[in-house]
Amino acid sequence: MLEAACNGRGTCGKCRVRLLQAKTPVTDDERRFLSAEETGQGYRLACRVQIYGDMKVQVPDSGYAQIQVPDSGDMQKQAPDDGSARMQVPDSSDTCKQEPDGGQNSLRESTEYCIAADLGSTTLAAVLLDASGKSVAQASSVNSQRAYGADVISRIQASNEGKQKQLQECICRDMEQLFGTLFKALDGSGRVTRIAIAANTVMLHLLRGYSCEKLGQAPFEPVSLELESLDYAQLFAGPAPLLGCRVYLLPGMSAFLGADITAGLYSSGFWQMPEGETAFFADLGTNGELVYGSRDGFVSASAPAGPAFEGGSLSCGMPGMPGAVSNVSYLYHRVRVQTVGQKKPCGICGTGALEAVSALLKEGLLNAEGLLAPELSASGMLLAKREDGTAIRLTQADIREIQMAKAAVRAGIEILQRKYREISGRPVSEGPQRVYLAGGFGYYLSAQTAAAIGLFPPEWTDRVISCGNTSLKGAAAFLTDPACAGELERIRARGRNIWLENEPDFPDIYVQNMRFSDM
Repeated sequence: MLEAACNGRGTCGKCRVRLLQAKTPVTDDERRFLSAEETGQGYRLACRVQIYGDMKVQVPDSGYAQIQVPDSGDMQKQAPDDGSARMQVPDSSDTCKQEPDGGQNSLRESTEYCIAADLGSTTLAAVLLDASGKSVAQASSVNSQRAYGADVISRIQASNEGKQKQLQECICRDMEQLFGTLFKALDGSGRVTRIAIAANTVMLHLLRGYSCEKLGQAPFEPVSLELESLDYAQLFAGPAPLLGCRVYLLPGMSAFLGADITAGLYSSGFWQMPEGETAFFADLGTNGELVYGSRDGFVSASAPAGPAFEGGSLSCGMPGMPGAVSNVSYLYHRVRVQTVGQKKPCGICGTGALEAVSALLKEGLLNAEGLLAPELSASGMLLAKREDGTAIRLTQADIREIQMAKAAVRAGIEILQRKYREISGRPVSEGPQRVYLAGGFGYYLSAQTAAAIGLFPPEWTDRVISCGNTSLKGAAAFLTDPACAGELERIRARGRNIWLENEPDFPDIYVQNMRFSDM
């Protein structure tokens, strides 16, 4: 599988391969991303190569499905302090009683298991749970729909251009392999009876094979936002031992605030905030989903951040998978990096890029306008080298992508604060009591770095809680917490979505927030 953030248009430079046999002319697009030395060694962009005959091509290893046994075996460890969102084992009632099936879904038998899954635009994650709600095994992989573009807008366009069936087959195959990987951990000792999937609205449409035509244009009307219950065979072909189990697609709120956010609000702690207190929730992935308010009511928006936070639009960007540079610092004027999983560097994820920006600002090598020092302006900041010797850099163009993404998020925060004040009548000048950062981006990003580059106000720093994959945790809660299904519906009913592009002052606030904080 190749990365293709630009959907094969030759503008992202991500689909790098090496031609071992065969020579074809190097295009101008390739010269923009590859040095003369690299093209001399056979490195090319797959989408630009013209095929005139047989050739031998070396494709980078994507590290497809990685399985791990969690240290604590407990999906509950990041529950809120008051324990109100902690997952429980159903007693006499079935968690999914809205879809009775003669008791087949009960987890009271020790040989029965269920799978919670987060279907992300960039990465997929799933966890196998036993009857007590304990995590038995976890697996993750890259969403191979990335071959059709890094962001959901590219996927919508691809679907509307006649590739709907290919996109559905692609994600179904990915999910089947992920489920099969988890099922192997049982070694034939049990059966999976239920699967719950949380995802953004576009990904669920692509999974179901729904038309994305109305998702791509105003007023952005989804085919469905409701909870769906299906037989496994209605979506997937295998593995055979999973045939017969129920698959639940969790409910969403709007075209661009999907089931991943509904699930995230429930599992992060946002929905369990004490009465009278406000909170801010952000899931910064290929979109910037933002929520401000309380369990009594909230306003939400999807900030047009683009794929920078997940590495999609960065020159050496990649998802937060093993080998991605996730932490960057300067020590004695030398760059120090850490990678996800302590693996050999193979790219940089969004958090690593923000850490690099923060380090550059502290060293005086980047000014508040986002301009690199003269000695770095041409080649960018060298972070590390891949195993094949090629450089991993943060370029001036990458920094512009980060600026635009963080400006969109900060502008969204300011508008949501104002809207919440207007709707609720509450003063919000002091900000929220808690700030929940969700997803892999939030997990690896330090609050100090986020404040240093101006992603959110500096006074919020000590209120930040990194929640991890709240979409996955919400899917797990749906399977193990009897109250979850009803609470998800209450969450949907108490939100008000704001379209930032319809706010007349959004462009001005956006431009004002393009600057980085002065260090």
